[in-house]
Amino acid sequence: MKILITGGNGFIGSHLADKLVERGDDVTLLDLVFNKNTGHLDCEKVVGDLRNSEDVLKVVKGKDAIIHLGAVSRVVWGQQDPYKCFQVNVGGTLNVLESVRKTGNKATVFMGSSREVYGDIKSIPVFESSPKNPKSIYGLSKFTGEGLFQSFRKYFGVKSVIFRFSNVYGSERDLLDRVTPKFILNALSNKPLALYGGKQIFDYTFIDDTVNGILLALGKADDIVGEDFHFVTGKGTSVEELAKKIVKLCKSDSKIIVEPEKTFDVTLFVGSLEKTSKILGYKPKVSLDEGLKITADLYKKIGLFKQNLKL
Repeated sequence: MKILITGGNGFIGSHLADKLVERGDDVTLLDLVFNKNTGHLDCEKVVGDLRNSEDVLKVVKGKDAIIHLGAVSRVVWGQQDPYKCFQVNVGGTLNVLESVRKTGNKATVFMGSSREVYGDIKSIPVFESSPKNPKSIYGLSKFTGEGLFQSFRKYFGVKSVIFRFSNVYGSERDLLDRVTPKFILNALSNKPLALYGGKQIFDYTFIDDTVNGILLALGKADDIVGEDFHFVTGKGTSVEELAKKIVKLCKSDSKIIVEPEKTFDVTLFVGSLEKTSKILGYKPKVSLDEGLKITADLYKKIGLFKQNLKL
């Protein structure tokens, strides 16, 4: 199977590429840069920018599936630079879809979206059909990208599927300033853990479960066109509880400091597994406690926390 992953050097993209190459797929990665995340992979790696339609067009041709993960991928980055966030997350998504349309490619296009499209919700669990009311620039950019997917499927016959991820963690390839890796590194370094509010409740998903969900969807591509899926655990944990779990796990002397909430952050998300389980057979295997231990052990093994000590 010929598969393109945009954002292929990133956290989720590189782990997905590991599995696809391992099983023998013909994989192409598109990203701005390539580093040790994918240095071990024997596959095609194309340096390119999603904002450049020609860069996208040349890698789309001849693919059986396109997994669109390339994005400005943090809420705070979207708030800091809304223009770039929309250029990449909306303009880049448009370039992917338009390249498929122009080439007449029959590939199924999968979009990596986010729990952020729901905004502040009133009840849990959240279903794929729940109202969408994004709160942040990032959330709005993902919601707009989803709208493009729906329009290109309706008007141009582009086969598409949407994934919504939630607080994925569990690797040194993660952006280490995200909440879970940052808490673990700070705890291992006996540095303070800063909570911005701390009462927010989220659904933390281990990277292996997320990747397995994507693989299940790839295997049923022809049967799930037009669908959207959560890859979550269905269990909520407050940020404060997460911090306490990590401090205890790491046997840390770190203090937990509470700062004011950020106005653009959502406060509650726990996703329903019902649809993903029924249609894809998806079942998360790694509990939060297990996943945190795996991640902390990994960070200790590779000495990642020692770099954090110097910061």
